This record gives sequence, C-alpha cells and structure tokens, in this order.
Amino acid sequence: MAALVRAWWAQVVHLVLPVRCAGCDLADVAWCASCRSAFDEDPWRCEDRAGRLDPVGARGLPVLTLADCAGPVRAAVIAWKDRGRRDLTRPLVGHARRLGAACAAVLDESLAAEPCPRSRPTAPVLVVPAPSTPVARRRRGFAHVDELARGVVEGLRAAGRPARVARVLRRRRGDRADQVGRGVRDRARVDVRVAARHRDALHGRVVVLVDDVLTSGATLAAAQRALVVAGASPRAAVTLASTPGPADRGAGRGPMHLVAAGGVAPTG
Repeated sequence: MAALVRAWWAQVVHLVLPVRCAGCDLADVAWCASCRSAFDEDPWRCEDRAGRLDPVGARGLPVLTLADCAGPVRAAVIAWKDRGRRDLTRPLVGHARRLGAACAAVLDESLAAEPCPRSRPTAPVLVVPAPSTPVARRRRGFAHVDELARGVVEGLRAAGRPARVARVLRRRRGDRADQVGRGVRDRARVDVRVAARHRDALHGRVVVLVDDVLTSGATLAAAQRALVVAGASPRAAVTLASTPGPADRGAGRGPMHLVAAGGVAPTG
C-alpha cells in the first residue's frame, strides 16, 4: 500500500511540477543517463588542483574524486544541495560509497609509506564531513555532506575497513565563508575557519575527510589543520567532483593517479 501511495504522489507531483534533468534540464527525466555517466569514472587523485591544500608536516593529503566540476556535473551538485533536488541523494551517496571503497587502498598505502610502517589500526576510521556554515545549513534544510560521509563509511566497510561518521568539526563563530555563487578566484581568497570538537576522542585516530567539491582546497586545508592540532591523523579526503585548475582548461586532465581496487597506479 505504501508503495502505491508513493507512486500516486509522484505522479501528482509530476503533473504539478514537471521533472527536468538536474544536469542538463532535459524534460521528463530527473537525471538523464548522459549526465549520470559523468560520475561513472574510476576514482582519481585531484589534490594537485588545489592551491590552498598545502601539506601539513611531511605528508600531503590525497584527495579522491570522480568528475570535473563543470557543466552538467556542477549543475547537478548545485541542484542537489541548494535547489531542493533531494531525489539525487541516493545516487550521489552511491557514488560516495565507491569513493570510500577506493579510499581503503589509499589508507593502506599511506600507512605503509611511513618510516616505521604501521599495521592497520583496530579502531574504526573516522569519516569526518567538512562543516557548512550555519546559514548554509539552515538554507538547505539538510546536512548534505553528512549524507556523502555515510556513503564513504559504507564503502570503507565493504572494503574491510571498520569506519564510522564523526561530526567533530564546526565553523568558528564569525566564519561566513559560504561559497555558493562564488567564482574560482573568489573561492581561492576565502578564509575558512574550522575548529575540532571532542579532542580527546580524536587523538591518534585515522581520519578521512569528506566534502562535495574541491575548488581552492581552503575548506579541506582548514579542516586538516584543525584535526592535526587535535591530535588526529588525516590520511585522505574524498569529494564528488573537483574544479579544473587553469592548467586543465582546454587540455583535459593532466597525468594523475587512478585508484583501483588493487591500489594506486600512476597514469600518463
């Protein structure tokens, strides 16, 4: 009965508010196959695109992503988080699950590369969503990055790594660096201020950061610094998409690292 009611309600909504593709505005489809396919690539490394994502200590932060944040990809992400297209949550969480599974190999590589290689930690990996500003959270009506973090946890667990979501970051009071509507240059100048909570529970823990899009890297860099100060060990980050840098325009993606089930393989 519940399924019939949902189907009936969907038809009513479709009559009143015709459905259009979140990526290309095609009529009568929520998200067309062509636009969806932009997220179907294997996860790849994109941290070289982020000028603000400086290494903390001796290690850089590997960032995995699935697509260039441009055209239909950018339109779909904005429609989901800022224009009420909650119907995209399920497929986008599914893509986050793929990123989480790929991230397991990156964590293993990171631990093995230490001067005194560590065995796998027995404590669950903490999957930490990048925090939104309170204004953005109220405007959206939901914590969209928390949804992605849930998918990353599912992917890590499927790859044999215990994990859980840990909402331990917050924007500091007075930080209004909401990036909606900003261009790439404006985003690069944004000063993001992030603080960590529950510091005792963070000490020594392996962390994976999650955000929707990598642009300048300011948000992930601020989150990484706050976690390191709290004693945690951020080892990787994942985003659905990343904004192409100046070097990428007109030339496609340059040589990067593709991430497969067996680990990281250089390309190019």
